[in-house]
Amino acid sequence: MRTLLIVSLTGGIFWFLTLPEWVIKNSQQIKIDGNNLLTDEEIRRLIPLQYPESLLQLSINTLRQDLQKKLPLTNVTVTRQLIPPSLTITVLEKQPVAIAFAMKVSEKTKKAELQQIGYVDEDGVFVSNEFYTNLKNKPELKPELKIFGIPQSYIAYWRDFYSLVTQSTVKITEVDWQNPSNIILKSELGRVYIGTYTSKFPEQLMMLEKMKNITSKVPKERIIYIDLTDPEMPSIKEKKAPKGEDNKKP
Repeated sequence: MRTLLIVSLTGGIFWFLTLPEWVIKNSQQIKIDGNNLLTDEEIRRLIPLQYPESLLQLSINTLRQDLQKKLPLTNVTVTRQLIPPSLTITVLEKQPVAIAFAMKVSEKTKKAELQQIGYVDEDGVFVSNEFYTNLKNKPELKPELKIFGIPQSYIAYWRDFYSLVTQSTVKITEVDWQNPSNIILKSELGRVYIGTYTSKFPEQLMMLEKMKNITSKVPKERIIYIDLTDPEMPSIKEKKAPKGEDNKKP
């Protein structure tokens, strides 16, 4: 009788846990909330479930941790509902702060050319073009800053570098890191050479801010580049002034 009771109880629990009414049969029973950059399908296709899946047996923590490893998310909350059977996954996305470009061989021309390869967030986490497809329909959410170069060359420095750039009163819209020995900024004053990224970078940005009125002496269209590789001895490479025009010097 005791054995029969245990077998019956075990069978009853199994039946209870696998009731069709409490099973997730497909991904459409999963509601996604909080996403603006990632599409619902981008999130759903990476949810680690094998359908049909019992609502009561699935591990909420495992699901949450797995999604945060696979997707650019800072937080994931999962709640389950028995009637009707469903899951709600609420996400907090990592916001990209720069669009990443690198040299790639074009499938059309078979030549190397700059192509968008993904995005970078403020912590230096690179996200490939595989994600954020929603941005194609929401261009207003795309970051303004562009970074050129192989991610491996700048990711380790990105957190501090980006923080300094955003604090600068001189607007910077592009960073060319293709040659790490001569990083070039595209600023509102023109191209700026800073050389290798070092501890001198804050000083270089401070010097750039001091030169903010330089265009009152040298027209912006005549500035080829500003050389700040040595912030104590800044220089300007400029085009020759048109004939008859005074050659104003800073």
